[in-house]
Amino acid sequence: RERLFQQDPDLLRAARKIADWLADPAFADAYVPPYKKPRALIVGGFVRDSVLGLHPKDLDLEVYGLEPETLRFILECLFGAERINAVGASFGILKVALGDGRDLDVSIPRRESKSGKGHRGFTVSGDPSMPVTEAARRRDFTMNALAADPLTGEIIDPFGGIGDLRTGQLRVTDPERFQDDPLRVYRAVQFVARMGLEIEPRSQALMREMVERGDLEELAEERIAEEWKKLLLKAPRPSLGLEALRDLGIIERS
Repeated sequence: RERLFQQDPDLLRAARKIADWLADPAFADAYVPPYKKPRALIVGGFVRDSVLGLHPKDLDLEVYGLEPETLRFILECLFGAERINAVGASFGILKVALGDGRDLDVSIPRRESKSGKGHRGFTVSGDPSMPVTEAARRRDFTMNALAADPLTGEIIDPFGGIGDLRTGQLRVTDPERFQDDPLRVYRAVQFVARMGLEIEPRSQALMREMVERGDLEELAEERIAEEWKKLLLKAPRPSLGLEALRDLGIIERS
């Protein structure tokens, strides 16, 4: 909790600004089933890095209990319409420009299901009534399925991500959903190199199965290149990633 509140004050201030609005009783009491009282949670890498004592530069905020149009209206009221980038509005994703090149990504919970080949072969649908645990299930690894309340600092850890960080393990959150995007295997490799993690045995077996099945061959070269950049430029020990590539059988299929 202390580490969370020691992060970039401007990002945290913006997240709290939204959470405060949603927590106002006059606003929250206006909502009825199927929606619960609106709530905003910090999700993903910002929480993970805070737990590790790192200093993330980006913050993702997931807002529950609101339709995308209502969320956009609130953001425009709080920050001004000129600061809202609606490029992902069809999926319930909005960017708030905070200045100095920093953005706050705000979204509603969503489902992603495989509908075809490639990174565009997904059906994405927002669901403001989705439970927090279900929303976290689509995350690739347990350490990325963490969430935090920007007002209280409470950490929500539905899949044991903090325990995995403490033991240095990289564990798949949901084996079935993990396979929807084969790029996640390359993400595993660069996380191994950047954070000195070991892939948990069952997760490693799943990734090897995906490699042997040829799933990674559908990936666009530019997407793979982005993960290679992170591996080579951000990792203190890129050799760990290369070892993971070998252990997963990726090198021998290249």
